[in-house]
Amino acid sequence: MTSPSPRSPSSPSKPQLSVRKKILFSFVFVVGVLGSIELLLRVARIGESPAIGVLRFGYDTGIPIFDGDGIEREGEFYQDVPLFEADPNLFWKPIANTPFTGTDGLRLPAPKQQSKRDNTYRIGVIGDSCSFLGTTLYPARFANLIEEATELDVEVVNASCPGYTSFQGKQRLQALWPWEPDIVVAYFGWNDHWKSLNGQTDRDVMQRQMLSDRARTWLGKSRIFWCMYSLRTKLAPLKSIRDAPVRVPLEHYQENLQEILSRSEEHACPTFFVTAPSAYRDGQMPPWSYDFFGQFYGMNANDVSAIPQTHHQYNDVVRQLTESNSNAHLVDVAADWGKESDTEKDPERFRGDRIHLTEQGHQEIAEQLFKRWTELDFRAK
Repeated sequence: MTSPSPRSPSSPSKPQLSVRKKILFSFVFVVGVLGSIELLLRVARIGESPAIGVLRFGYDTGIPIFDGDGIEREGEFYQDVPLFEADPNLFWKPIANTPFTGTDGLRLPAPKQQSKRDNTYRIGVIGDSCSFLGTTLYPARFANLIEEATELDVEVVNASCPGYTSFQGKQRLQALWPWEPDIVVAYFGWNDHWKSLNGQTDRDVMQRQMLSDRARTWLGKSRIFWCMYSLRTKLAPLKSIRDAPVRVPLEHYQENLQEILSRSEEHACPTFFVTAPSAYRDGQMPPWSYDFFGQFYGMNANDVSAIPQTHHQYNDVVRQLTESNSNAHLVDVAADWGKESDTEKDPERFRGDRIHLTEQGHQEIAEQLFKRWTELDFRAK
């Protein structure tokens, strides 16, 4: 029977870290690693947050000749200069004090000061490129007609911007109130029913942007965050524009116009709604339009053929709104110009894209606005 082996002398036990210290050391280690990565990214100038962008008018290579909508004159290529800047509430807006804009990015001619002199009548305008492109625009011509018929000194506060939908228009409306307009003219429709290049409606894009802005209050200063954001963007599958929704669905369009009217009523300001005219007619879409709208908006042949009918539905929303509201006044240019007997006048009224206005088109819209204004006998408040 063997005797038990003598117990070896006990070796000193290693000190055990408490759970609290383990967590603390792990936290310090992770923070140290992330801090080192952040420092390296900053030294290497990698992962910088996107700068406030400068948006430009037209296409990357200038405005194609078949689109024919140079800033001022038909058919001239417009080699763009910075005209627009990013905006958290509008997506983009006109830059102030350019060759085409004055104070607050208002389309020229604009008032030189906000304070309103005695005997001054002001026309506020919100709209898209149809209210922005041209040499002498319909709002200025409308103002001239009022001046000729009255003793009023008429000024135009034109807050329109190319590419705007009614969603942006209701936001842009806020820029008018400091100028104390006596009436507001609203002219929308085209951009509302084009497909969204973002794959979402304007309303959804804004909601997502607001959530993102709140989430990035402090993360937005981190280069690591922006590297991960950039990687996620590159790995995310692209959604085909052919499956994208329109920027402003029909029901949203009605809600936006109603909100424009409601906000104008709060300022005791009558609103003139212009139905957007067009030289696109049922069954008569020009051959080039199929390639153009297919390339830039992902529209198939049926979508392009349906443009006149789709646009008519949006104009019907304008008509319905003005029928049920006493402070909403209809200037139905689309109906007046849409008669089949007037097709020969289309080249006189529209540029080559059949949407934007020639100088003659601007003049005729001004005359219709003045006729409606005279019928209602508006004067300064």
